[in-house]
Amino acid sequence: MIKKWREALLRYEGQAENSAVATDLKNMMPGMMVEQIAAVLLENVNIFVMGFISTAAIAGVGQINTVNNVLMNLLQAFAIGGTVLVGQYAGAAKKKEAAGSAFSALFLGGLVSLLVTALVWLFRENVVMLLFGQAETDVIENSLAYFKFTALTPPLWFLYFQCCGFMRSAGDTRRPMYISIVLNVSSMVLNLLFALGMHLGVTGSAMAYLISVGIAAVLSLGMVLRKDFAFCPTKTSGKTMGVNLRKISGIAFPSSVENLMFNGSRIVLQIFLAGMGKAMISANSVFNSVNGIFNVPVMALYYLTIPVISRCAGEHDRGKLVKALRYISRKTLVWSIPVALAHILLSVPGAYIFSRDPEVIRIGAGMLVIYAFFALFQNGSFILPNGFKSVGDAKFAMVLSSATAWIIRVLGTWFLGVKLGFGAYAIALTQGIDSAVRACVYTIRYKRGTWLITMFGNTKA
Repeated sequence: MIKKWREALLRYEGQAENSAVATDLKNMMPGMMVEQIAAVLLENVNIFVMGFISTAAIAGVGQINTVNNVLMNLLQAFAIGGTVLVGQYAGAAKKKEAAGSAFSALFLGGLVSLLVTALVWLFRENVVMLLFGQAETDVIENSLAYFKFTALTPPLWFLYFQCCGFMRSAGDTRRPMYISIVLNVSSMVLNLLFALGMHLGVTGSAMAYLISVGIAAVLSLGMVLRKDFAFCPTKTSGKTMGVNLRKISGIAFPSSVENLMFNGSRIVLQIFLAGMGKAMISANSVFNSVNGIFNVPVMALYYLTIPVISRCAGEHDRGKLVKALRYISRKTLVWSIPVALAHILLSVPGAYIFSRDPEVIRIGAGMLVIYAFFALFQNGSFILPNGFKSVGDAKFAMVLSSATAWIIRVLGTWFLGVKLGFGAYAIALTQGIDSAVRACVYTIRYKRGTWLITMFGNTKA
């Protein structure tokens, strides 16, 4: 029976007609899975440690984690431009061009990330008071102490994401996996040492975060600068670099705007939560943490979509592109079924890992159950747009995600959560509805073939 079910699933996914892509995923998936587990641990270790200090510490760190995640995801989205271009050249077997585009990507991203960091760090106190000024005094104090250090991480995050993107474009997920393990081990050890062992609390946790990301950035850069790396960044002529920068910018900036608008809406939601009390703030942090753990398999496919589809795009085979993206999307849908079940069956024990407060556990578990019913839309809402970006179609996702984030998530949460009093439950509900709407629109775009216009110039086969 199990064998028949497996064969049916493989036929549905289309593995037979996507053997090359399936082999790529099979080879890269173990490393990416470990990397995603490590990423989730990194994101949640601070919340876990704060759970032993106080609810105010959880709330304060949770608030700034929202801002940190926006900054981190912003730089990760910006790195997509370089990853796509290197991946396309890799697929076309143009190593020299790939190396030149890697240098251009590091140059452009380095400047942007340094500028972002300078602005954020200088105005960090204003940012905290503007966004979370309604929160209790002890929560704000913890937020300020934490943000003083973590606001310095954007350039480090960019180096880590961009260099790992280059390695994945070369088919290497082993080294990024090892680096992510080092990142997490150092984060956990330093967190325990500084926050609990040396009794530095929130400040110690922030120091651990900064140092750990710095270690990962240095290791990642070292891996791509080694002479035997296939696409070792190489300086090119000014003309070639200008062409590369335009191509990278055409994907990087729309992706960044999309990510900023999408994740920036979470900051507005955090503002709503700031006036609802520590329990609601902490429950939202717990929800995000547990949701991240359950979605590790889906997120692994999400991050592999760009290097895999970019390499297919480099071959300029329209049919292969369409089938490859469909294969990854359907595989994600299959994997989303146990993810949805986990949200329901493991909601309470999952919430208990991050909090001992009964009210926080009750609210966090309720949010997980609500979101479970929308988990099956993740293939359409996350995988398809990444596939589109891999062929240079980034602007549509920027417009759609920005619109749904603010109309559905922000306005929906304001109406349901603030006006009708549903609190944090409204965040889980509107997040799910947003995912469903985007999945439907992206699926229509995929089937019509309009996402291929940027590369092939028309929608006809």
